[in-house]
Amino acid sequence: MQVLEAMTQLLAHRGPDGRGVWIDDGIGLAHTRLSILDLSAAGSQPMVTSDGSCVLVFNGEIYNYQDLREELQQEGETFRSRSDTEVLLMGYRRWGKSVLERLRGMFAFALWDTPKRKLLLARDRLGIKPLFFAHLKPGIVFASEIKAMLVHPGIRREMNPSAVDAYFELGYIPGPDTVFEGVQALAPGCWLEYAEGSLTTRRYWIPDFSRNGLAGSEDELLEQLDQRLNDAVKSHLVADVSVGAFLSGGIDSSLVCAVAQKHVPKPLRTFTIGFNGGGDERRYARLVAAHIGADHHEMLATPDILSELPRLVKHLEQPLFDNSVLPTHLVSQAARQHVKVVLSGDGGDEPFAGYEWTRRALSLPRAPGSWQPAGWHWAYRSGAAGLAQRLAYDLTHSADDRYQRRVCVSAALRSWLYHPEFISQSPNSIQDSTQHLLDQAPVPDMRDRFIHADLCRYLPEDVLFKVDRMSMANSLEVRVPLLDHHLMEWVLRLPFDMRFRAGRGKYLLRKLAVRYLPPEILKPRKQGFTIPIGDWLRGELGNWVEGLFRSPSFENRRIIRKDAALELLAMHRTGRYELGHRIWQLVMFEVWARLWLDRLEGKDLMAESISAGFSRSVEVVSPGLHNAGSIR
Repeated sequence: MQVLEAMTQLLAHRGPDGRGVWIDDGIGLAHTRLSILDLSAAGSQPMVTSDGSCVLVFNGEIYNYQDLREELQQEGETFRSRSDTEVLLMGYRRWGKSVLERLRGMFAFALWDTPKRKLLLARDRLGIKPLFFAHLKPGIVFASEIKAMLVHPGIRREMNPSAVDAYFELGYIPGPDTVFEGVQALAPGCWLEYAEGSLTTRRYWIPDFSRNGLAGSEDELLEQLDQRLNDAVKSHLVADVSVGAFLSGGIDSSLVCAVAQKHVPKPLRTFTIGFNGGGDERRYARLVAAHIGADHHEMLATPDILSELPRLVKHLEQPLFDNSVLPTHLVSQAARQHVKVVLSGDGGDEPFAGYEWTRRALSLPRAPGSWQPAGWHWAYRSGAAGLAQRLAYDLTHSADDRYQRRVCVSAALRSWLYHPEFISQSPNSIQDSTQHLLDQAPVPDMRDRFIHADLCRYLPEDVLFKVDRMSMANSLEVRVPLLDHHLMEWVLRLPFDMRFRAGRGKYLLRKLAVRYLPPEILKPRKQGFTIPIGDWLRGELGNWVEGLFRSPSFENRRIIRKDAALELLAMHRTGRYELGHRIWQLVMFEVWARLWLDRLEGKDLMAESISAGFSRSVEVVSPGLHNAGSIR
C-alpha cells in the first residue's frame, strides 16, 4: 500500500482532479484523474463492476463510447455513469479482449479480471498514450510513466547500454527497450496478459499497406478525404469541458483547426508560441486564426533554457533529442491556462511522406558510380561545399542509404565519439535494426517502407512521446485527429502518388487545404516548431556546454570521449559545421544521467558546469504521473 501510494503521488500532474487506489489479495491498482468526460464522482477510477468481477484503470479517451454504450445497452448491460471508462469496462466484460478492435480512441489501460486471476494491459494502435511494465519474480509492475515504477523496490535504476547507444544514434530510444534495464514499453497496438507468473503479448493492430490503390478519381478521393477528416476531427471534440487547439501555422495543425471550427458553436481557442531566431511561425498562425474566426492566443518566449532543462528532463524520464521539447512544454503551459483539452496536428507527416529524410530518400534519382566519402565531417559541413558533398552521396547511393544517413549516426562518427569501454558494451549499431525495419516492412509498394518505419518507430518514440510528456506535465490532454485509425487506415490505402508527388509529400492533404486555408499558408516554406539551438550554442550557452563536457562527471561516465565532445563544440562554433543537434544530444544525456542516475537536484545538478543563461519569461510547473499498479 505504501509503495502504491508513493507511485500514485508521482502521477499527480497527469491527473490533478482526483485520486483512487484499489487493493485486493496481492494486486493493487491506482489512478490519478484528469476529468474530461462525466465530471461527477461516478466517473472516478479505479472503476469496479457491480459484481466485482472486473477492475479498470484507464488513461485516454474513447471517442465512440456513446455508440458502444448503446450497443451494450441493447445487449442488456446497465450503466451507473456517463463515462467512457465504464463503457470500456463493460465492453470487456461482454466481449473480452476483442473489445480492443471496437475502440476508436487513444488509450492505455490495466484491467484485472478477478474470476480468471488475469491482468490485461493494452495500448492504443499508434502509441498515443504510454504504458510501461517490468516483469518481476514474482509479479508485474506497470505505470504510465517510468518514474512511478522506480519507487518499487524490485526495480533498480540501472542504465541499459543498448538503449543509450540507440539514443545517441537516433536521438530517441526505440521500444520496447527503455533507458532503464528491466523496464519495457508495451508496443503500440498490443495487449499483454499476465497470469500465474507468465506473460503473453499479442499485436491486435498493425499499419496495413496491403490494399494500396483505392479506386476513384483524384476529385473523388479528395472528397472522401474531406469527409473522413471531418469525421475524425468531429469525433475528437467529444468532451464535457472546453476543447482548444495548437496552431503552429503549418498545414497539418491549420487544417485540423479549420475543420474543428466548423463543428464548434463558439470561436475555437487556438494557441501558438514563437522564439526569436527559430521556428517562429506566429504570422502564419495569425493568418489562419483570422481566416477561420478562432479566438487566438500567442506568445513569444525567451526562456532560460538552463533553468528549464532539469525540469524538462525530469518529465521526459528518458534522454530525448528533439528541439521542439521546450516549445511543446511552453505552448502546453499557455493552453492549460484556458482549456483542459487541445487538438494537435501531429500525424500528418508520417503517412503522407512529409519528413525531409523520407522525401530525400524517395525523390532523388540514382546516378552511376558510388562516391564514398572519408570520415564523417563532410555530412555536417556548412555552405555550398557541404551541400555538394551531401548531394553527391545521395545521388550515388540507394534510397535506403539516404534514409539511413539522415535518421542514424554514421558508423564513422559513432566509433570516433564513443569511449572504448562503451563501444564494448554496445557492439550492435542501430543501423542494422533500421535496415531490418526497412527490409521487413509489410508493404507491396517498396516506397512505403520508409513511411512504415516512420509510423512504427519515429512517431511513437519521439513525436508522441514528447507531446504526451510535455502536455501531461501541464495537466493538459492532447488529441491527434490525424491519427484516428479509421482515417489512417484509409490514407494508407491511397495510391502512393496521392500522398507523394514531384518530390513533395502530403499531396492530397495539400489539395484539401486549398478548401480551408488562406493561400499564403500553402506556399512552400521552411517550417519548424523549434528553438534555435545551433545559434545559442555559438553564444553563451556554448560556454556552459563546454564546462559540462569538461566536468569530472561527464568524463567519468566513460560513454562519450571528452576530447571528442569538445571538438564537436569547437567545430560548431567556427560556423563551418552545423553540429548543434549532435551536441545537444550529448547535453540531454548528461543532464539525464545526473538527474536519474546520480540523483542530483536543482543547483547541484548543474554545479560542475560554468553558468550561462537567458532572460526567462515563462514559469514552469513541477512534474508528475497517471496510471500505476502492481501485482504479485
